[in-house]
Amino acid sequence: MKPRIAIGGIWHETNTFASGITSYQDFENYQFTRADEMIPRYLGTNTELGGVIGEARTGRFTAVPTLYAAAVPSATIERKVAQRLCDELIDSIKSAAQLDAVILTLHGAAVAEGVDDFDALILERTRHAVGPDVPIVATFDYHANLSEQMVDYASVLIGYDTYPHVDMEQRGAEAATVAVNILESGFIPRPAFRRIPLLTVPLKQQTDVQPMRDVMQKLHQLEKEPGIICGSVAMGFPYCDVPHLGASVLVYGDHDSAAHLAADSVALKLWASRELFAANAMSASQGVEQAVECTERPVVVVEAADNVGGGSSGDGTAVLKELLAQKAAGSVIVMADPEAVQTAKTAGVGNELRVRVGGKMDDRHAATLEFTASVKSISDGTFIHKGSYMTGFKTSMGETAVIESEGIQIVLTSLRTMPFDAEHLRCVGIEPASLEIIVVKSAIAWKAAFGDIARKVIVVDTPGACAIEPGRLNYRLRPRPLYPLDTNTQYSL
Repeated sequence: MKPRIAIGGIWHETNTFASGITSYQDFENYQFTRADEMIPRYLGTNTELGGVIGEARTGRFTAVPTLYAAAVPSATIERKVAQRLCDELIDSIKSAAQLDAVILTLHGAAVAEGVDDFDALILERTRHAVGPDVPIVATFDYHANLSEQMVDYASVLIGYDTYPHVDMEQRGAEAATVAVNILESGFIPRPAFRRIPLLTVPLKQQTDVQPMRDVMQKLHQLEKEPGIICGSVAMGFPYCDVPHLGASVLVYGDHDSAAHLAADSVALKLWASRELFAANAMSASQGVEQAVECTERPVVVVEAADNVGGGSSGDGTAVLKELLAQKAAGSVIVMADPEAVQTAKTAGVGNELRVRVGGKMDDRHAATLEFTASVKSISDGTFIHKGSYMTGFKTSMGETAVIESEGIQIVLTSLRTMPFDAEHLRCVGIEPASLEIIVVKSAIAWKAAFGDIARKVIVVDTPGACAIEPGRLNYRLRPRPLYPLDTNTQYSL
């Protein structure tokens, strides 16, 4: 009889510096599936669940869907929401009789009110639900702040290898393979976990360029060595103020010595690169001026401090203000502003209006701008991912309006949307390759959408909850010492 493996999870990258609270509705707006809905929704998609389901189709095991809930990165999860989601997941796992293993899709940087390590709590409750002998394998994001508790409660943890994240299906398939191998062999891999007192920002974490390229190559070389089963590097999520903040290395082996030697080797390689993670940027004014003057098109202007994929508001106006002031015709910028969407909808397509845009979530992302624009289109803002990020998955930006002012197209969305697939522009009739300037509220993951057409990249420094210098953030709980916030930090084996 084929093993029965429960699949599901709760995924959230929590920015504890972001305004507001993450609600149950936020999960329902992004990804929320129960039981029989899960397999048809994720089959064939470049997601962790897609990878697990694909492996189940080979016949090695039966996938038993439970509950999966994910929200776009945002503020701290409301306490009652975290409790409800966790209860629903655990109840679903308990109701799936005769389980041989569990595979969970987690993030590794989830925080709820009163719970600094929500991922560990999910794993703890899952462990209590299935007992000590049922393998639990979980995937996690490259930006996880891993903790000892997560390692203790899981049998194996497997992290993304890429940033931009394009290997989720592969990691899901790996998790399935590891889970089945544990069931067939009866052997639980031995973990070696190294927390490194290092804090870096997403702008410098891309895995196919330095300094991370050499670190990841080192990891992959060691994964081929006898006695090593798998390994991961978690660079941490700097916008999450928790006691376990920072980078880490996790390696699993057939025996303790092999795993520990490999983990030490990668950890030392990462620590030796610490001075190379400093990020540089220019002002919004300078950045837009350079973009306007550039003869290579399109130019991508990176507004990393308002990174929607890092939990920021997505309605920062610092760059939009400069686009309008410098009359940067041929530009596009996406703004999360449901109120402005409704204003445009009321005015109607083809009509002119005075509209107030952005700066409404809080006072940390520059002031609201008021200007005259014409309404170009109104749509439902739905698209299917066709690029390398979550290929095949359906995303909704909510009701969406495109307005134009000074030759600048402003895409107004009702829901905060990560700019990780070019279809988020194409679905509203904008072809990215035809543009002069594309503004992305992102750090690195935008490259999955526009990396192949960007002729020049300009990073600008603006206000926002994803500050490019973590020293600007008011940490209270973070570990000490932590480089570069504490310049005299030491790390040794």
